[in-house]
Amino acid sequence: MLKQLQCLVLIFLLTGCESAEAEYRVEFVQDGDSMVICCERGNGFTIRLRDIDAPERAQPHAQESREYLQKLVMNKPIQLLGDKRDKYGRLLVDVIVNGQSVNEIMIGEGMAWRWRYSKSKKLKELEETARQAKKGLWALPESQRIEPWEWRKQHKR
Repeated sequence: MLKQLQCLVLIFLLTGCESAEAEYRVEFVQDGDSMVICCERGNGFTIRLRDIDAPERAQPHAQESREYLQKLVMNKPIQLLGDKRDKYGRLLVDVIVNGQSVNEIMIGEGMAWRWRYSKSKKLKELEETARQAKKGLWALPESQRIEPWEWRKQHKR
């Protein structure tokens, strides 16, 4: 709990939000694992859901993943847990809505892959359960289920 509180305080310091009471809201969902958020002071910044990797825009199931994330977070107060940034400067976080982890929901509903380097046992279990139940992207034919990290290698910008 102390570590989570420290992470929240660091996020507020990094983003210009002054108090731990600041409320975040989603301005725009970019895809199934990243979004632009804003706090009460109006300072917008980009976050990425930690330990998940959603389909890229041109991949099968990308639009479904993005829309599902929108339904989970739009017009709702969100909490952020995390203090690291990726190479693009996005804050890597767990997003909490109504006491539930959005990261876990996205994996459990088959809307994203567990990031290949994730050490989360919970996400591994949720992905396996979604896979067995053929939820979300796991219902696609195997030929269309290309991990986003492999897709990016094949389709360099």
